[in-house]
Amino acid sequence: MHRGGVQGTSELRKAVYIVDDLGSIRLLADFTRSEILRLLSKYPMTETHLSEQLGLTKAAVGYHLHLLLDAGLISIDKVEAEKHGILQKFYTPIADLLIIDPAHIPEDVKRYFIRIQIEHLRGMFSVFQLYHHVSEFSSRTFEKLAIAMLKQLQIVGQKHMKDMTRGDAESLRVKIYAEALANLTKQREWRSLFQE
Repeated sequence: MHRGGVQGTSELRKAVYIVDDLGSIRLLADFTRSEILRLLSKYPMTETHLSEQLGLTKAAVGYHLHLLLDAGLISIDKVEAEKHGILQKFYTPIADLLIIDPAHIPEDVKRYFIRIQIEHLRGMFSVFQLYHHVSEFSSRTFEKLAIAMLKQLQIVGQKHMKDMTRGDAESLRVKIYAEALANLTKQREWRSLFQE
């Protein structure tokens, strides 16, 4: 038993799932649910484990798990009895990486997903800036790049939808983000941002 959860499962699961359902996309426009999915992508966890990790009550975590389960974004990996006979459900995401289809993002949550991409890009561009591999850019350009990145992630994610993994989610995230960014650097619109 791993502290806080079960260390990796031997079961294979999808590497990538493209989320194109409006209701599911709205559900994912929430920090707590996104963090639950990130934690579950490491290994299956119970409501109690998630409650401890997130610093939330079991009731609050249970509410979010119920929504994710109903939307089909997570499933019950297994059920085990605790020492007092109480059954504990271990939850797992349907895929290591859930990628939002930008063509289906409802307007009322679009800003959430753009902001998330801006934060990811800010981290990447900070490294590029440190090594002088990126030119100057405006906030407007950065926002347009974030929207382009959402589209590239969906394109790259499509190629990995048939892949199966055993739960190395962080490596998969880095691989897909790197491939999406590499695709952007080849596009005429974005090539000038990157210096040789």
